[in-house]
Amino acid sequence: MTRAEQWGALGLLGALLLAGALTGAWWGQVGRWQAPLYCVAQRGTVWNGLFPVPVGAVPGCPRSATYRREVREGLTRVEQYRLEGWQPRALLGPLRQAGYGLLEDETGGPDHYSVFLGRANPAELYYTAVPDGSGTLITLSGL
Repeated sequence: MTRAEQWGALGLLGALLLAGALTGAWWGQVGRWQAPLYCVAQRGTVWNGLFPVPVGAVPGCPRSATYRREVREGLTRVEQYRLEGWQPRALLGPLRQAGYGLLEDETGGPDHYSVFLGRANPAELYYTAVPDGSGTLITLSGL
């Protein structure tokens, strides 16, 4: 390899490293917040690693621009999970095993279930379940 070829290879390597660094910076600042699972910090887990996503639960995030902004700015955390059938309490058992206690039932009924959970007062986590087509949409929100 000639000296010119060596310099060309080094230049190409430098350009690739720079492109990778810029892509990483873009993803951290812009790209992640455009992705469908922008709100899930630790993929495959519920609420940032408390426990694995249960079989049959499909993770998601609100499509709202307001939620995206609030999550991006660290003002709130939110995760959503879709399950088949009406299973409003599907994530309560694992959340309790992870140390979250039921602090207050807010609403319970045939088509809505909401509770406040926490490891201490005041509540740290708002859990709500609503029917979603033929299934359940569970939303976890808090800080």
